[in-house]
Amino acid sequence: MKLSRRKFLQLTALGSASLAAPRLAFSSEGNDRSDDIIISIFLRGAADGLNIVPPWGDPDYYRLRPNLAISEPGDQDGTLALDDLFGFHPGMVSLMPVYEQGDLAVIHACGSPSPSHSHFEAQDLMERGLEENTNEFNGWLGRYLDYRMDDSFGVFHAVAMGIAPPRTLAHQASSIAMPDIESFTLQFPTGEEEKIRTLLKELYSGDEMLDQASRDTLAAVDELALADPLRYAPENGAQYPDSPFGRQMQAMGQLIRADLGLRAGALSLGGWDTHEGEAATLESLVPDLAGSLAAFHTDMGADMNHITVVVMTEFGRRAYENGSAGTDHGHGSFMLAMGSNVNGGQVFHQWPGLKDENLYGSGDLEVTTDYRQVLAEMIDRRTTGMPLDTLFPGFSGYSPLGIFS
Repeated sequence: MKLSRRKFLQLTALGSASLAAPRLAFSSEGNDRSDDIIISIFLRGAADGLNIVPPWGDPDYYRLRPNLAISEPGDQDGTLALDDLFGFHPGMVSLMPVYEQGDLAVIHACGSPSPSHSHFEAQDLMERGLEENTNEFNGWLGRYLDYRMDDSFGVFHAVAMGIAPPRTLAHQASSIAMPDIESFTLQFPTGEEEKIRTLLKELYSGDEMLDQASRDTLAAVDELALADPLRYAPENGAQYPDSPFGRQMQAMGQLIRADLGLRAGALSLGGWDTHEGEAATLESLVPDLAGSLAAFHTDMGADMNHITVVVMTEFGRRAYENGSAGTDHGHGSFMLAMGSNVNGGQVFHQWPGLKDENLYGSGDLEVTTDYRQVLAEMIDRRTTGMPLDTLFPGFSGYSPLGIFS
């Protein structure tokens, strides 16, 4: 029986799994616990930091958003006070215990110095860790992985929950993408698995990229099946939201529990482009984000000692509301950092204020903390580190804020 490459691809369907260019070691032994597992979460669509982390102590917030602002602490559905200036959207309530425990920090008036208001361009620049377009293809987290790459890195060292790896994880080795653990498998015709596996080895025995990627895919499927991460139920009473994002956060926890050698993970939560009807959108998205993060923190328990989660968005929303009960594209927004080695329970900021003369451009919150300051400090303090000019080409002036211990 002869089997062409095209016929093989027709007979064996990989359930939405993606592998990039090859350069893999398949042993997951020797996972170096001196490096935290880094989980990057991107809020796509430009999340409104001014309503997710409202500056309720700044009176200009209510002047600029007379209808859309989250009301003051103590009011029904009012702000959850974090300090005398900032609070959480009421939908973030499930994260309050994590914040009060000191495992969650907020960084406000934060973002990219790029003036771009294009979702695609701003996301691309932020995921690559750049201020302006260059020929640098790899993502910031991918460059970290390349710097740390050694023989202990297994095939599951970089995993994205989704249909394709984001630019954040792009690097010289392969990243795996899966919308869920169940779909990361090869579908063989009944009774044909061994025959097709043998043919696959013969068909892809060369040194070309497709040959290596095919062998890597089969090995990855086998390794995941052997580890069986689905057998790990949430621990410590954790309850993830019954949502795609909640299930993906649970799956990331299962991959960590399966000890597959995960070094970095990436997830996305979209839908934050709130030009109109913002209140209803945030009432849906914010509890999903907060509940999923809180459940992951509870589920991982003591393992949060070697896990750091960072949340970011491409840019914020305009400081003043528009005529459609929403907000237009802005500049500064917020970040979150979560982990047992985060100096949490506080909001890190250099607050520029919301007076008209302090706004950026056409009326945006100013960026006073470059997001790369946060990520550089995380890599510096929660891993064995790497040169700053390699991690973030063109970025200088790194000064740690004390977010990470």
